This record gives sequence, C-alpha cells and structure tokens, in this order.
Amino acid sequence: MRSFAKFSVASLFLMAMPVAASAAPAAKADTPSARAAIAAAQAIPAGGIQELKAIEIGGIKQWISVRGRNPANPILLFIHGGPGSPMMPESWAWQRPWEDYFTVVQWDQRGAGKTFSAAKRKPDPAMTVDRMQADAEEVIAYLERTYNKKKIFLMGHSWGSVLGLRVAAHRPDLLYAYIGVGQVVNGVRNEQVGYAQTLAQAEKIGNQQAVKELKALAPYPSTNGPTPLGKVMTERKWDVALGGMVYGKSQDDADLLRAASPDYTDYDVASAQIGELLSAKTLLPAVVNVNFDNVHQFQCPIFIFAGADDRTTPESVAKAYFDTIRAPQKKFFKIERAAHYVVSEAPGEVLVDLVRDVRPLSQGASAP
Repeated sequence: MRSFAKFSVASLFLMAMPVAASAAPAAKADTPSARAAIAAAQAIPAGGIQELKAIEIGGIKQWISVRGRNPANPILLFIHGGPGSPMMPESWAWQRPWEDYFTVVQWDQRGAGKTFSAAKRKPDPAMTVDRMQADAEEVIAYLERTYNKKKIFLMGHSWGSVLGLRVAAHRPDLLYAYIGVGQVVNGVRNEQVGYAQTLAQAEKIGNQQAVKELKALAPYPSTNGPTPLGKVMTERKWDVALGGMVYGKSQDDADLLRAASPDYTDYDVASAQIGELLSAKTLLPAVVNVNFDNVHQFQCPIFIFAGADDRTTPESVAKAYFDTIRAPQKKFFKIERAAHYVVSEAPGEVLVDLVRDVRPLSQGASAP
C-alpha cells in the first residue's frame, strides 16, 4: 500500500509488499501498448513543457517530471508520500487537466522510483528527514532558477506533508503557498484517532470479524512501549479494507497504474515496490516522532486538503491543527467522498479549489 502509515509506516509496507509483488506480472500484460497510448493522450502541445530528467540534488541524481501547457503558468511541486511511494508513475491518471493551469513537477525522492533505480537500488545512508528536507529545498531552488520563477507552489502529500510543512516553516521565501494533502500532524494522535474511526466504521457496517480483531488490539496504540508489529498490521489491514485509504475501495490500483506509466520502465516499477519497503524501514525511527503541535506560525499562506473519510491521516486531526495556524492567508478544504488520496480521488474538485483560491497568489500568472 502506498502511503505514509502514521505511527508505524514500515509495518504497512511489510504487509502490502507480497500483494504488490504477486500482482506485478499480471499488470505487465499489455504494458507497451498501454504506455504508448497514454503517452499520446497526455502529450503537451508545442510551446509547452514536457520534460523527464535526472538532476543533481543532494549529491546524487534525482528524477523529476516537469509538465505544463503554458510556461508562463506557476510551478506546483508535488512531494509524494510513503516514505518511498512515488506519485510520478500514477499521476498520468489524474494530472493532465492540472497542467493547463500549473507547470506540475513530480519528484521521485531519494530511495523512491526512478531515483532508486538510478542508485542501482542501493540503500541510501543519507536518507534522513533533515537531508530530504534539504533535497526538497534544492529542488525548489533548481526549478526557480531553471524556469525563471520567483516562487513556486509546494504541495505535500502524507509523508510528503512532513517535508512540505518543514520547508514552509524554514524557507517561506521560496513559496507562494504551501498546500498540505493528508497532512501529518502528530504520529501518535493520528494512530489513536485512526484506530477509533476504523473500529467505529466496522461497527457501523456490521463487519463482526473486523470488530472482533480491532477490539482485540486494545489498548491501541500501546501505552507501555512500542506497539507490537502484529497489532499494527491488523489495524492497517482493516483501515485499508474499510475504505480509510481510498474511499469506497478495499484496495487501490497503484500497481496497475504504475505498470502503465509512460514515464516508467518495468525496472522502475519494481524499484518503486522495493524502495517503499527500504525507505519505510530507514525512516521509521524519525517518522514515529513527527509532531507539529508546537509549530503554529508561518510566513507564507497555508492551505490544507483533507478527505472526509481519511482514517490514515484523519481529517479531524488535520482540522484541529489547522485552526491553530497563524499565516498571512489560510483555508481548509474538506473533500467529501474521499479518503487519503484526495488528489486522485477527487482531482477535479481539488483543481477547481486550487484555481479559485490558491493560484491567484502567483501575481501575474497567465490563464491557459
């Protein structure tokens, strides 16, 4: 499963990886023709920007995709979740209309996707939260320098929202605004609230097996030390199965979407799966301690999108934190009939909100 999994991210990937690995061969069946068709359908017209390239960031080659119909449009950099779960190979399914209003940049972080392929799938000892925040700031500086932009919009999803919010606090001068999606606030509290909501959903729909297994976890998370891995895996299983990750679905289609991506080779698809697990294991100790409870003051506008049914980074936790934020401008968007993957579950609604409320902050940005 591709997500920042709150308090114990590595366990979710451990649970999901066998499923992803077994699904991969079937997803390959018509990959070449699917990739060609998708590439043709989403081609950027002449005069636009359509680039897929490796750039030097943090001492290594890291891959970005840069796509937009009008070079005069503002840049929106998307920081993916995970850790290690690239959005680049899935973005073809929802991103194309966004490219009429923004030059959208997808970035495979160190340890993820094409960047992990470029590293020959070797674990990266430099993979720390501080180093990856610095990477993000280097990517932003590269984009502003290369495309002659004074500032950009920064969107962080799930794990990416940890890096994104840190950048917003540290380098607001680089940003028109920060946009959090599935915003991480406090790992332990997310865990507590997510568990309670998952149990409530199981009781609401009368799934007695889910109720039995979830109640057996109490107290959850553990109050006298680390939560046992088995307990975490059980909670995650029902979070996913009951639609807390993708609204109305018991699983998502990440493997199929990645396999059809025109930006990825089969080797890259496999790298994404392997990189998810290794990234999660490497960063887990730091992820456990994520806590923005005392970070309230920002010098750039802050916008947060939250799925009403998100039980991975619960909407209620994000909203409570948002209410404490002091920023030049801020707005909270609660998206109904969506869970953790708001941008791909409700891409049109999110785009309308971005164009209406966020994009105007880039003074002089031209319309498509």
